[in-house]
Amino acid sequence: MKVLLLAGDFAEDYELYAPLKALEMLDIDVHVVCPDKKAGDTVQTAVHVMDSSLQTYSERPDHPFELTHTFADINLADYAGLVIPGGRFPEYQRYDKRVLDIVKHFFARNLPVAAICHGVQILAAAGVLKDRTCSGLHLCKIDVEAGGATFVEYDPESKNVHVEANLVTAPAYPAIGVWMREFIKLLGVKIQM
Repeated sequence: MKVLLLAGDFAEDYELYAPLKALEMLDIDVHVVCPDKKAGDTVQTAVHVMDSSLQTYSERPDHPFELTHTFADINLADYAGLVIPGGRFPEYQRYDKRVLDIVKHFFARNLPVAAICHGVQILAAAGVLKDRTCSGLHLCKIDVEAGGATFVEYDPESKNVHVEANLVTAPAYPAIGVWMREFIKLLGVKIQM
């Protein structure tokens, strides 16, 4: 099974690495891509810190992340699901028609999609949220509502996740574990203890 994971400069570090490692642990082949970049190229990640004494989150650069595959070479028919992390990269990739077409492909086929934090900005821009409900970082509420969806607001520090049909969304990195658990269920992967 293959899953496509979108990335870009200033993706949230945790939201990029943790899903990759969780899916690899289950022997799922994860292809991490970024528009206009090739396998072996890097994107700069960032760490975003919530601090209730500040009016917004702070950001600091983290380490470079090496892409696993070339964006131009992906064949969407190969993938069982799509993961969209948060961070700042959704702010600019939501203007890239190629990225929006990828999202539309997965929704048109009712394939599992996981988006977290600012990742919902790409979903809103793709026009796939109309008449749906989803979560994301509270600062993305206006994007989600402008996209025609009802926003489910959770505290960014919570471990809450929202699932509707093929879509699983969460507010921020503290929810990564439950976010991935629900995405893995949508993929049909069974884990026994």
